[in-house]
Order: sequence, then C-alpha cells, then structure tokens
Amino acid sequence: MALNLDARQRAMLEAMGITVWLPAPVEPAAVDAVTAGAPSPVAEPLPVAAPAMRVAPPAPASPPVAQTAAPAAEAAPAPVQPPAQTARPASPPPQNLSGHRAHEPRPFVQQPAAGPAGEPGLGWTISPAQLVYPHAPQHVQGAEQGGWLILLEPAANPPLLSPAQRPAADSAQTALQGDAAKLLDNMLRALGLQEKPRVFSAALHRASPDADLRHAAPLQPALEALLRELRPDCVLVLGLASARAVLGRHDALGRLRAEPHRIAGVPTVVTYDPNYLLRAPQAKAGAWADLVQADAFTKGP
Repeated sequence: MALNLDARQRAMLEAMGITVWLPAPVEPAAVDAVTAGAPSPVAEPLPVAAPAMRVAPPAPASPPVAQTAAPAAEAAPAPVQPPAQTARPASPPPQNLSGHRAHEPRPFVQQPAAGPAGEPGLGWTISPAQLVYPHAPQHVQGAEQGGWLILLEPAANPPLLSPAQRPAADSAQTALQGDAAKLLDNMLRALGLQEKPRVFSAALHRASPDADLRHAAPLQPALEALLRELRPDCVLVLGLASARAVLGRHDALGRLRAEPHRIAGVPTVVTYDPNYLLRAPQAKAGAWADLVQADAFTKGP
C-alpha cells in the first residue's frame, strides 16, 4: 500500500525514530521533462507490430494457391460436358425402336392367311365336298337343297393317329383329326346335325410358299361353283386363314365374325378353328354363338 507523505510528515517520522523507505516524490516538472524527452510507452509496440506486418508477406503467396485452385475449378466442368453431349444423341434410338415396334405387323392376327402371292384366295384350292354324317337319313322329302357347307383348313402335317384316336363311323367325317375332330363333332351334335341329311364339309388347301402362282386361279370361282351345285342354306367357315381365303379380305377374325357375309348369295358365318379352341377354351362360348347363328339361317325366318 502506497503512503502519500509530504516532507513534514517524513520529518516527524524520522524524529520519532521511524525510518520510511519510500521513493522520493517526483516533482511535476520532472514528470513533464520525462514525458517530453522520452519516447512514449505506447509508441514502442509500433516497431513490434511492424515486424509482424513484415512476417505477413507470405500471405501474398496465397494468391498463387488461389490461382492454382481456380484453373482446377475451371477444368472441372470440362469432363462433365462430354457425358451430357453423349446422353442427348442416345435418347432418339429408343424412340425410333419403339415407333418401329408400334408399327410392326402382328403376324398371328394380321397376316397369316394371304396366299403366297399376297392376295387372299390366290393359290388356294378346294376339295370335293363330302357328307359329314353319311349315316344320317338321306331319303327325306325336299332334301335336294339346303343344309350346311362347312369350310375348313386341315393341318399341313397331320399327326399319326392310332386306331383308338381315329373318328368312329358315326362321328363327323371331316378333314380334321384327333381332338379337333372330336370337338367339332360334339358342337355339331349339340345342334342335332347328326340327324340332318345335308351337312357337307370341304377342305381348303393353300399352296406352298415356293409355288409358282403366275397362272394360279383364285379360290372364289371354284367355291361359287360348288355352292351353285349344293345350294346350302348356310356356309360355316372355320378359322382365320379359311375366312380370308373365301372372302378375299385381310381383316382380323374378330371383324370377320362380327360382320354378315354372303358368298354367291348364301349366308356365311365365320367362327374359330377347332384347333384354336383347344388352345383357347375361353373362346368356345363365342364359337357356340356363331354356330347358333348359322343354324338360324338353315331354319328360315
């Protein structure tokens, strides 16, 4: 703790034998002289700050680092652009491919029935008609005309059937074999046609793809001649290929089934091929409706 003693107080303490070890008071004049002549205590740190400023010059070295980073940043977008440019031309091919597929013909619906020369009925031939149920009573009054004519295309390579698989003598006698023949027989029997005297069938055959058809005759004239001979009440056409051949059209089976047709003035009904019905049982109801419609033509108004 500092004692502010003047000269009188120190003299009294000395007279009492008390020694005061304190620095002598500084006169104001001396303080002013020291302040004016000596450097300011605050000014001395300035030289210290100056060296610190001198040490800072390495900081200018930072711009080269920034300059090095800048080219790297500028070079970074360069590899990004080529993938973007490559991705743009890559998009058109899927569109072209999808457009090509969208316009591709559907071979199982649109084009299986045209002849080798591209015209329906060209290159096709028709076999002589045969009785489907030869054991049905034939000597019926007025049996000279009317009845059914069933047109169908037999399999190109018919399977070899065992005696047990062959149709019985009282079953439908057509160019179909195996399960397809049995299915057609069941459908005709459901309409009672096994008792009808005039139920005919005729097989349609198409020429091989490599056949020369430059002088081939179309199917329609031969079919019309057969219709004039038999004079049936209705023609039932089984299958898409047969329908296109006899009608001379390229339409799908659904359209051909829905429209009314006439060949040489005879009402004609188109339905499914029995071989197809074996693969698609859900279509049997539609086939039965077609047969009922054909049967209505044979019974008159």
